[in-house]
Amino acid sequence: MSYVPPRLARKSSAPWNRLRPVKQDTLEVMGYVSKGDNRLLDPKVQESFYNKIVARYMQFCSQNSKDLDSAFASLTLDEVNKTTSNLLLNPEQIRQPSSSPSKTQAGAQWDPSPPQELQVILTALRKLREGLLGSSASSSSPVFAQRVHVFNIRLAILAHSWESYMPSLMHLLTTLHTQEHPLPQSELTEMTSYLIIDLATRQDDPRAAFALRHNSRVRFRYENQTVNRILRSIMTNDWVAFWRIRRKVDGYLRAILYWQAEKLRKIALKTIGRTYMTCDVKYILASTTGSEMTWEELVKAEDVGWALDGDKVIIRKPKSRT
Repeated sequence: MSYVPPRLARKSSAPWNRLRPVKQDTLEVMGYVSKGDNRLLDPKVQESFYNKIVARYMQFCSQNSKDLDSAFASLTLDEVNKTTSNLLLNPEQIRQPSSSPSKTQAGAQWDPSPPQELQVILTALRKLREGLLGSSASSSSPVFAQRVHVFNIRLAILAHSWESYMPSLMHLLTTLHTQEHPLPQSELTEMTSYLIIDLATRQDDPRAAFALRHNSRVRFRYENQTVNRILRSIMTNDWVAFWRIRRKVDGYLRAILYWQAEKLRKIALKTIGRTYMTCDVKYILASTTGSEMTWEELVKAEDVGWALDGDKVIIRKPKSRT
């Protein structure tokens, strides 16, 4: 009797779904109003989307609580510009893991780095701002829009993303702040201070900064002694006062002063180089960086050619007499 092999069950011809479905990021799935996605024209969707952005931001701060300043500083201007272009072309690529993850990565949830997470949050805020602008004609109150722009400005300042905070700041102060719906006095003073310091530092336009301060005093009795001291140190190139003030101000003003730090650092180096033949390294670091850099970091950042000899820096040697 011949042996008849058992019949095998027919297998499905469909490919096996070995990979888990990719989780869609709620911030990235939402599209731009300018690109045809009209969901953010709905006030209820706007409110819900804003709450998700705030929750993601709080999660970002919690995950990087040990060194939050470095996490914000990790997003450079070049990365912002590059990522903004990439997001417009392919929003899905920001949070995609590598095509061939290791075994340890396969079972773990992919955790974005601080620059990537900041980029996603800033881009989501840009989408929301587009939606608010598109629905402004039908909106009965700009109070929610004011809240969104204030949040965006503060976050973008910390990330040194002037492309994100400057349009938002101008729109807030010139359009959303009205007699019918004025900003609270504290927020109006805060936002005006940011614009004054930005004019004096990043835009290098102290005349416009002083004009804005004067006009604000006339319009709503603006006064901020910290801003006055900052402007004085900038106009006189007083790096000692500048670094002292920078250590005392809050994180937002300190982030805007980032634009002036490099300029004053170069001025201090030139002045020290013309004045001294040798100098204490601690004094140089305090004068040029507010003691925020090491000697090696300063040499790398400014291409300093002076020689370090113990605690002293040899700036130039005396000419030998012949």
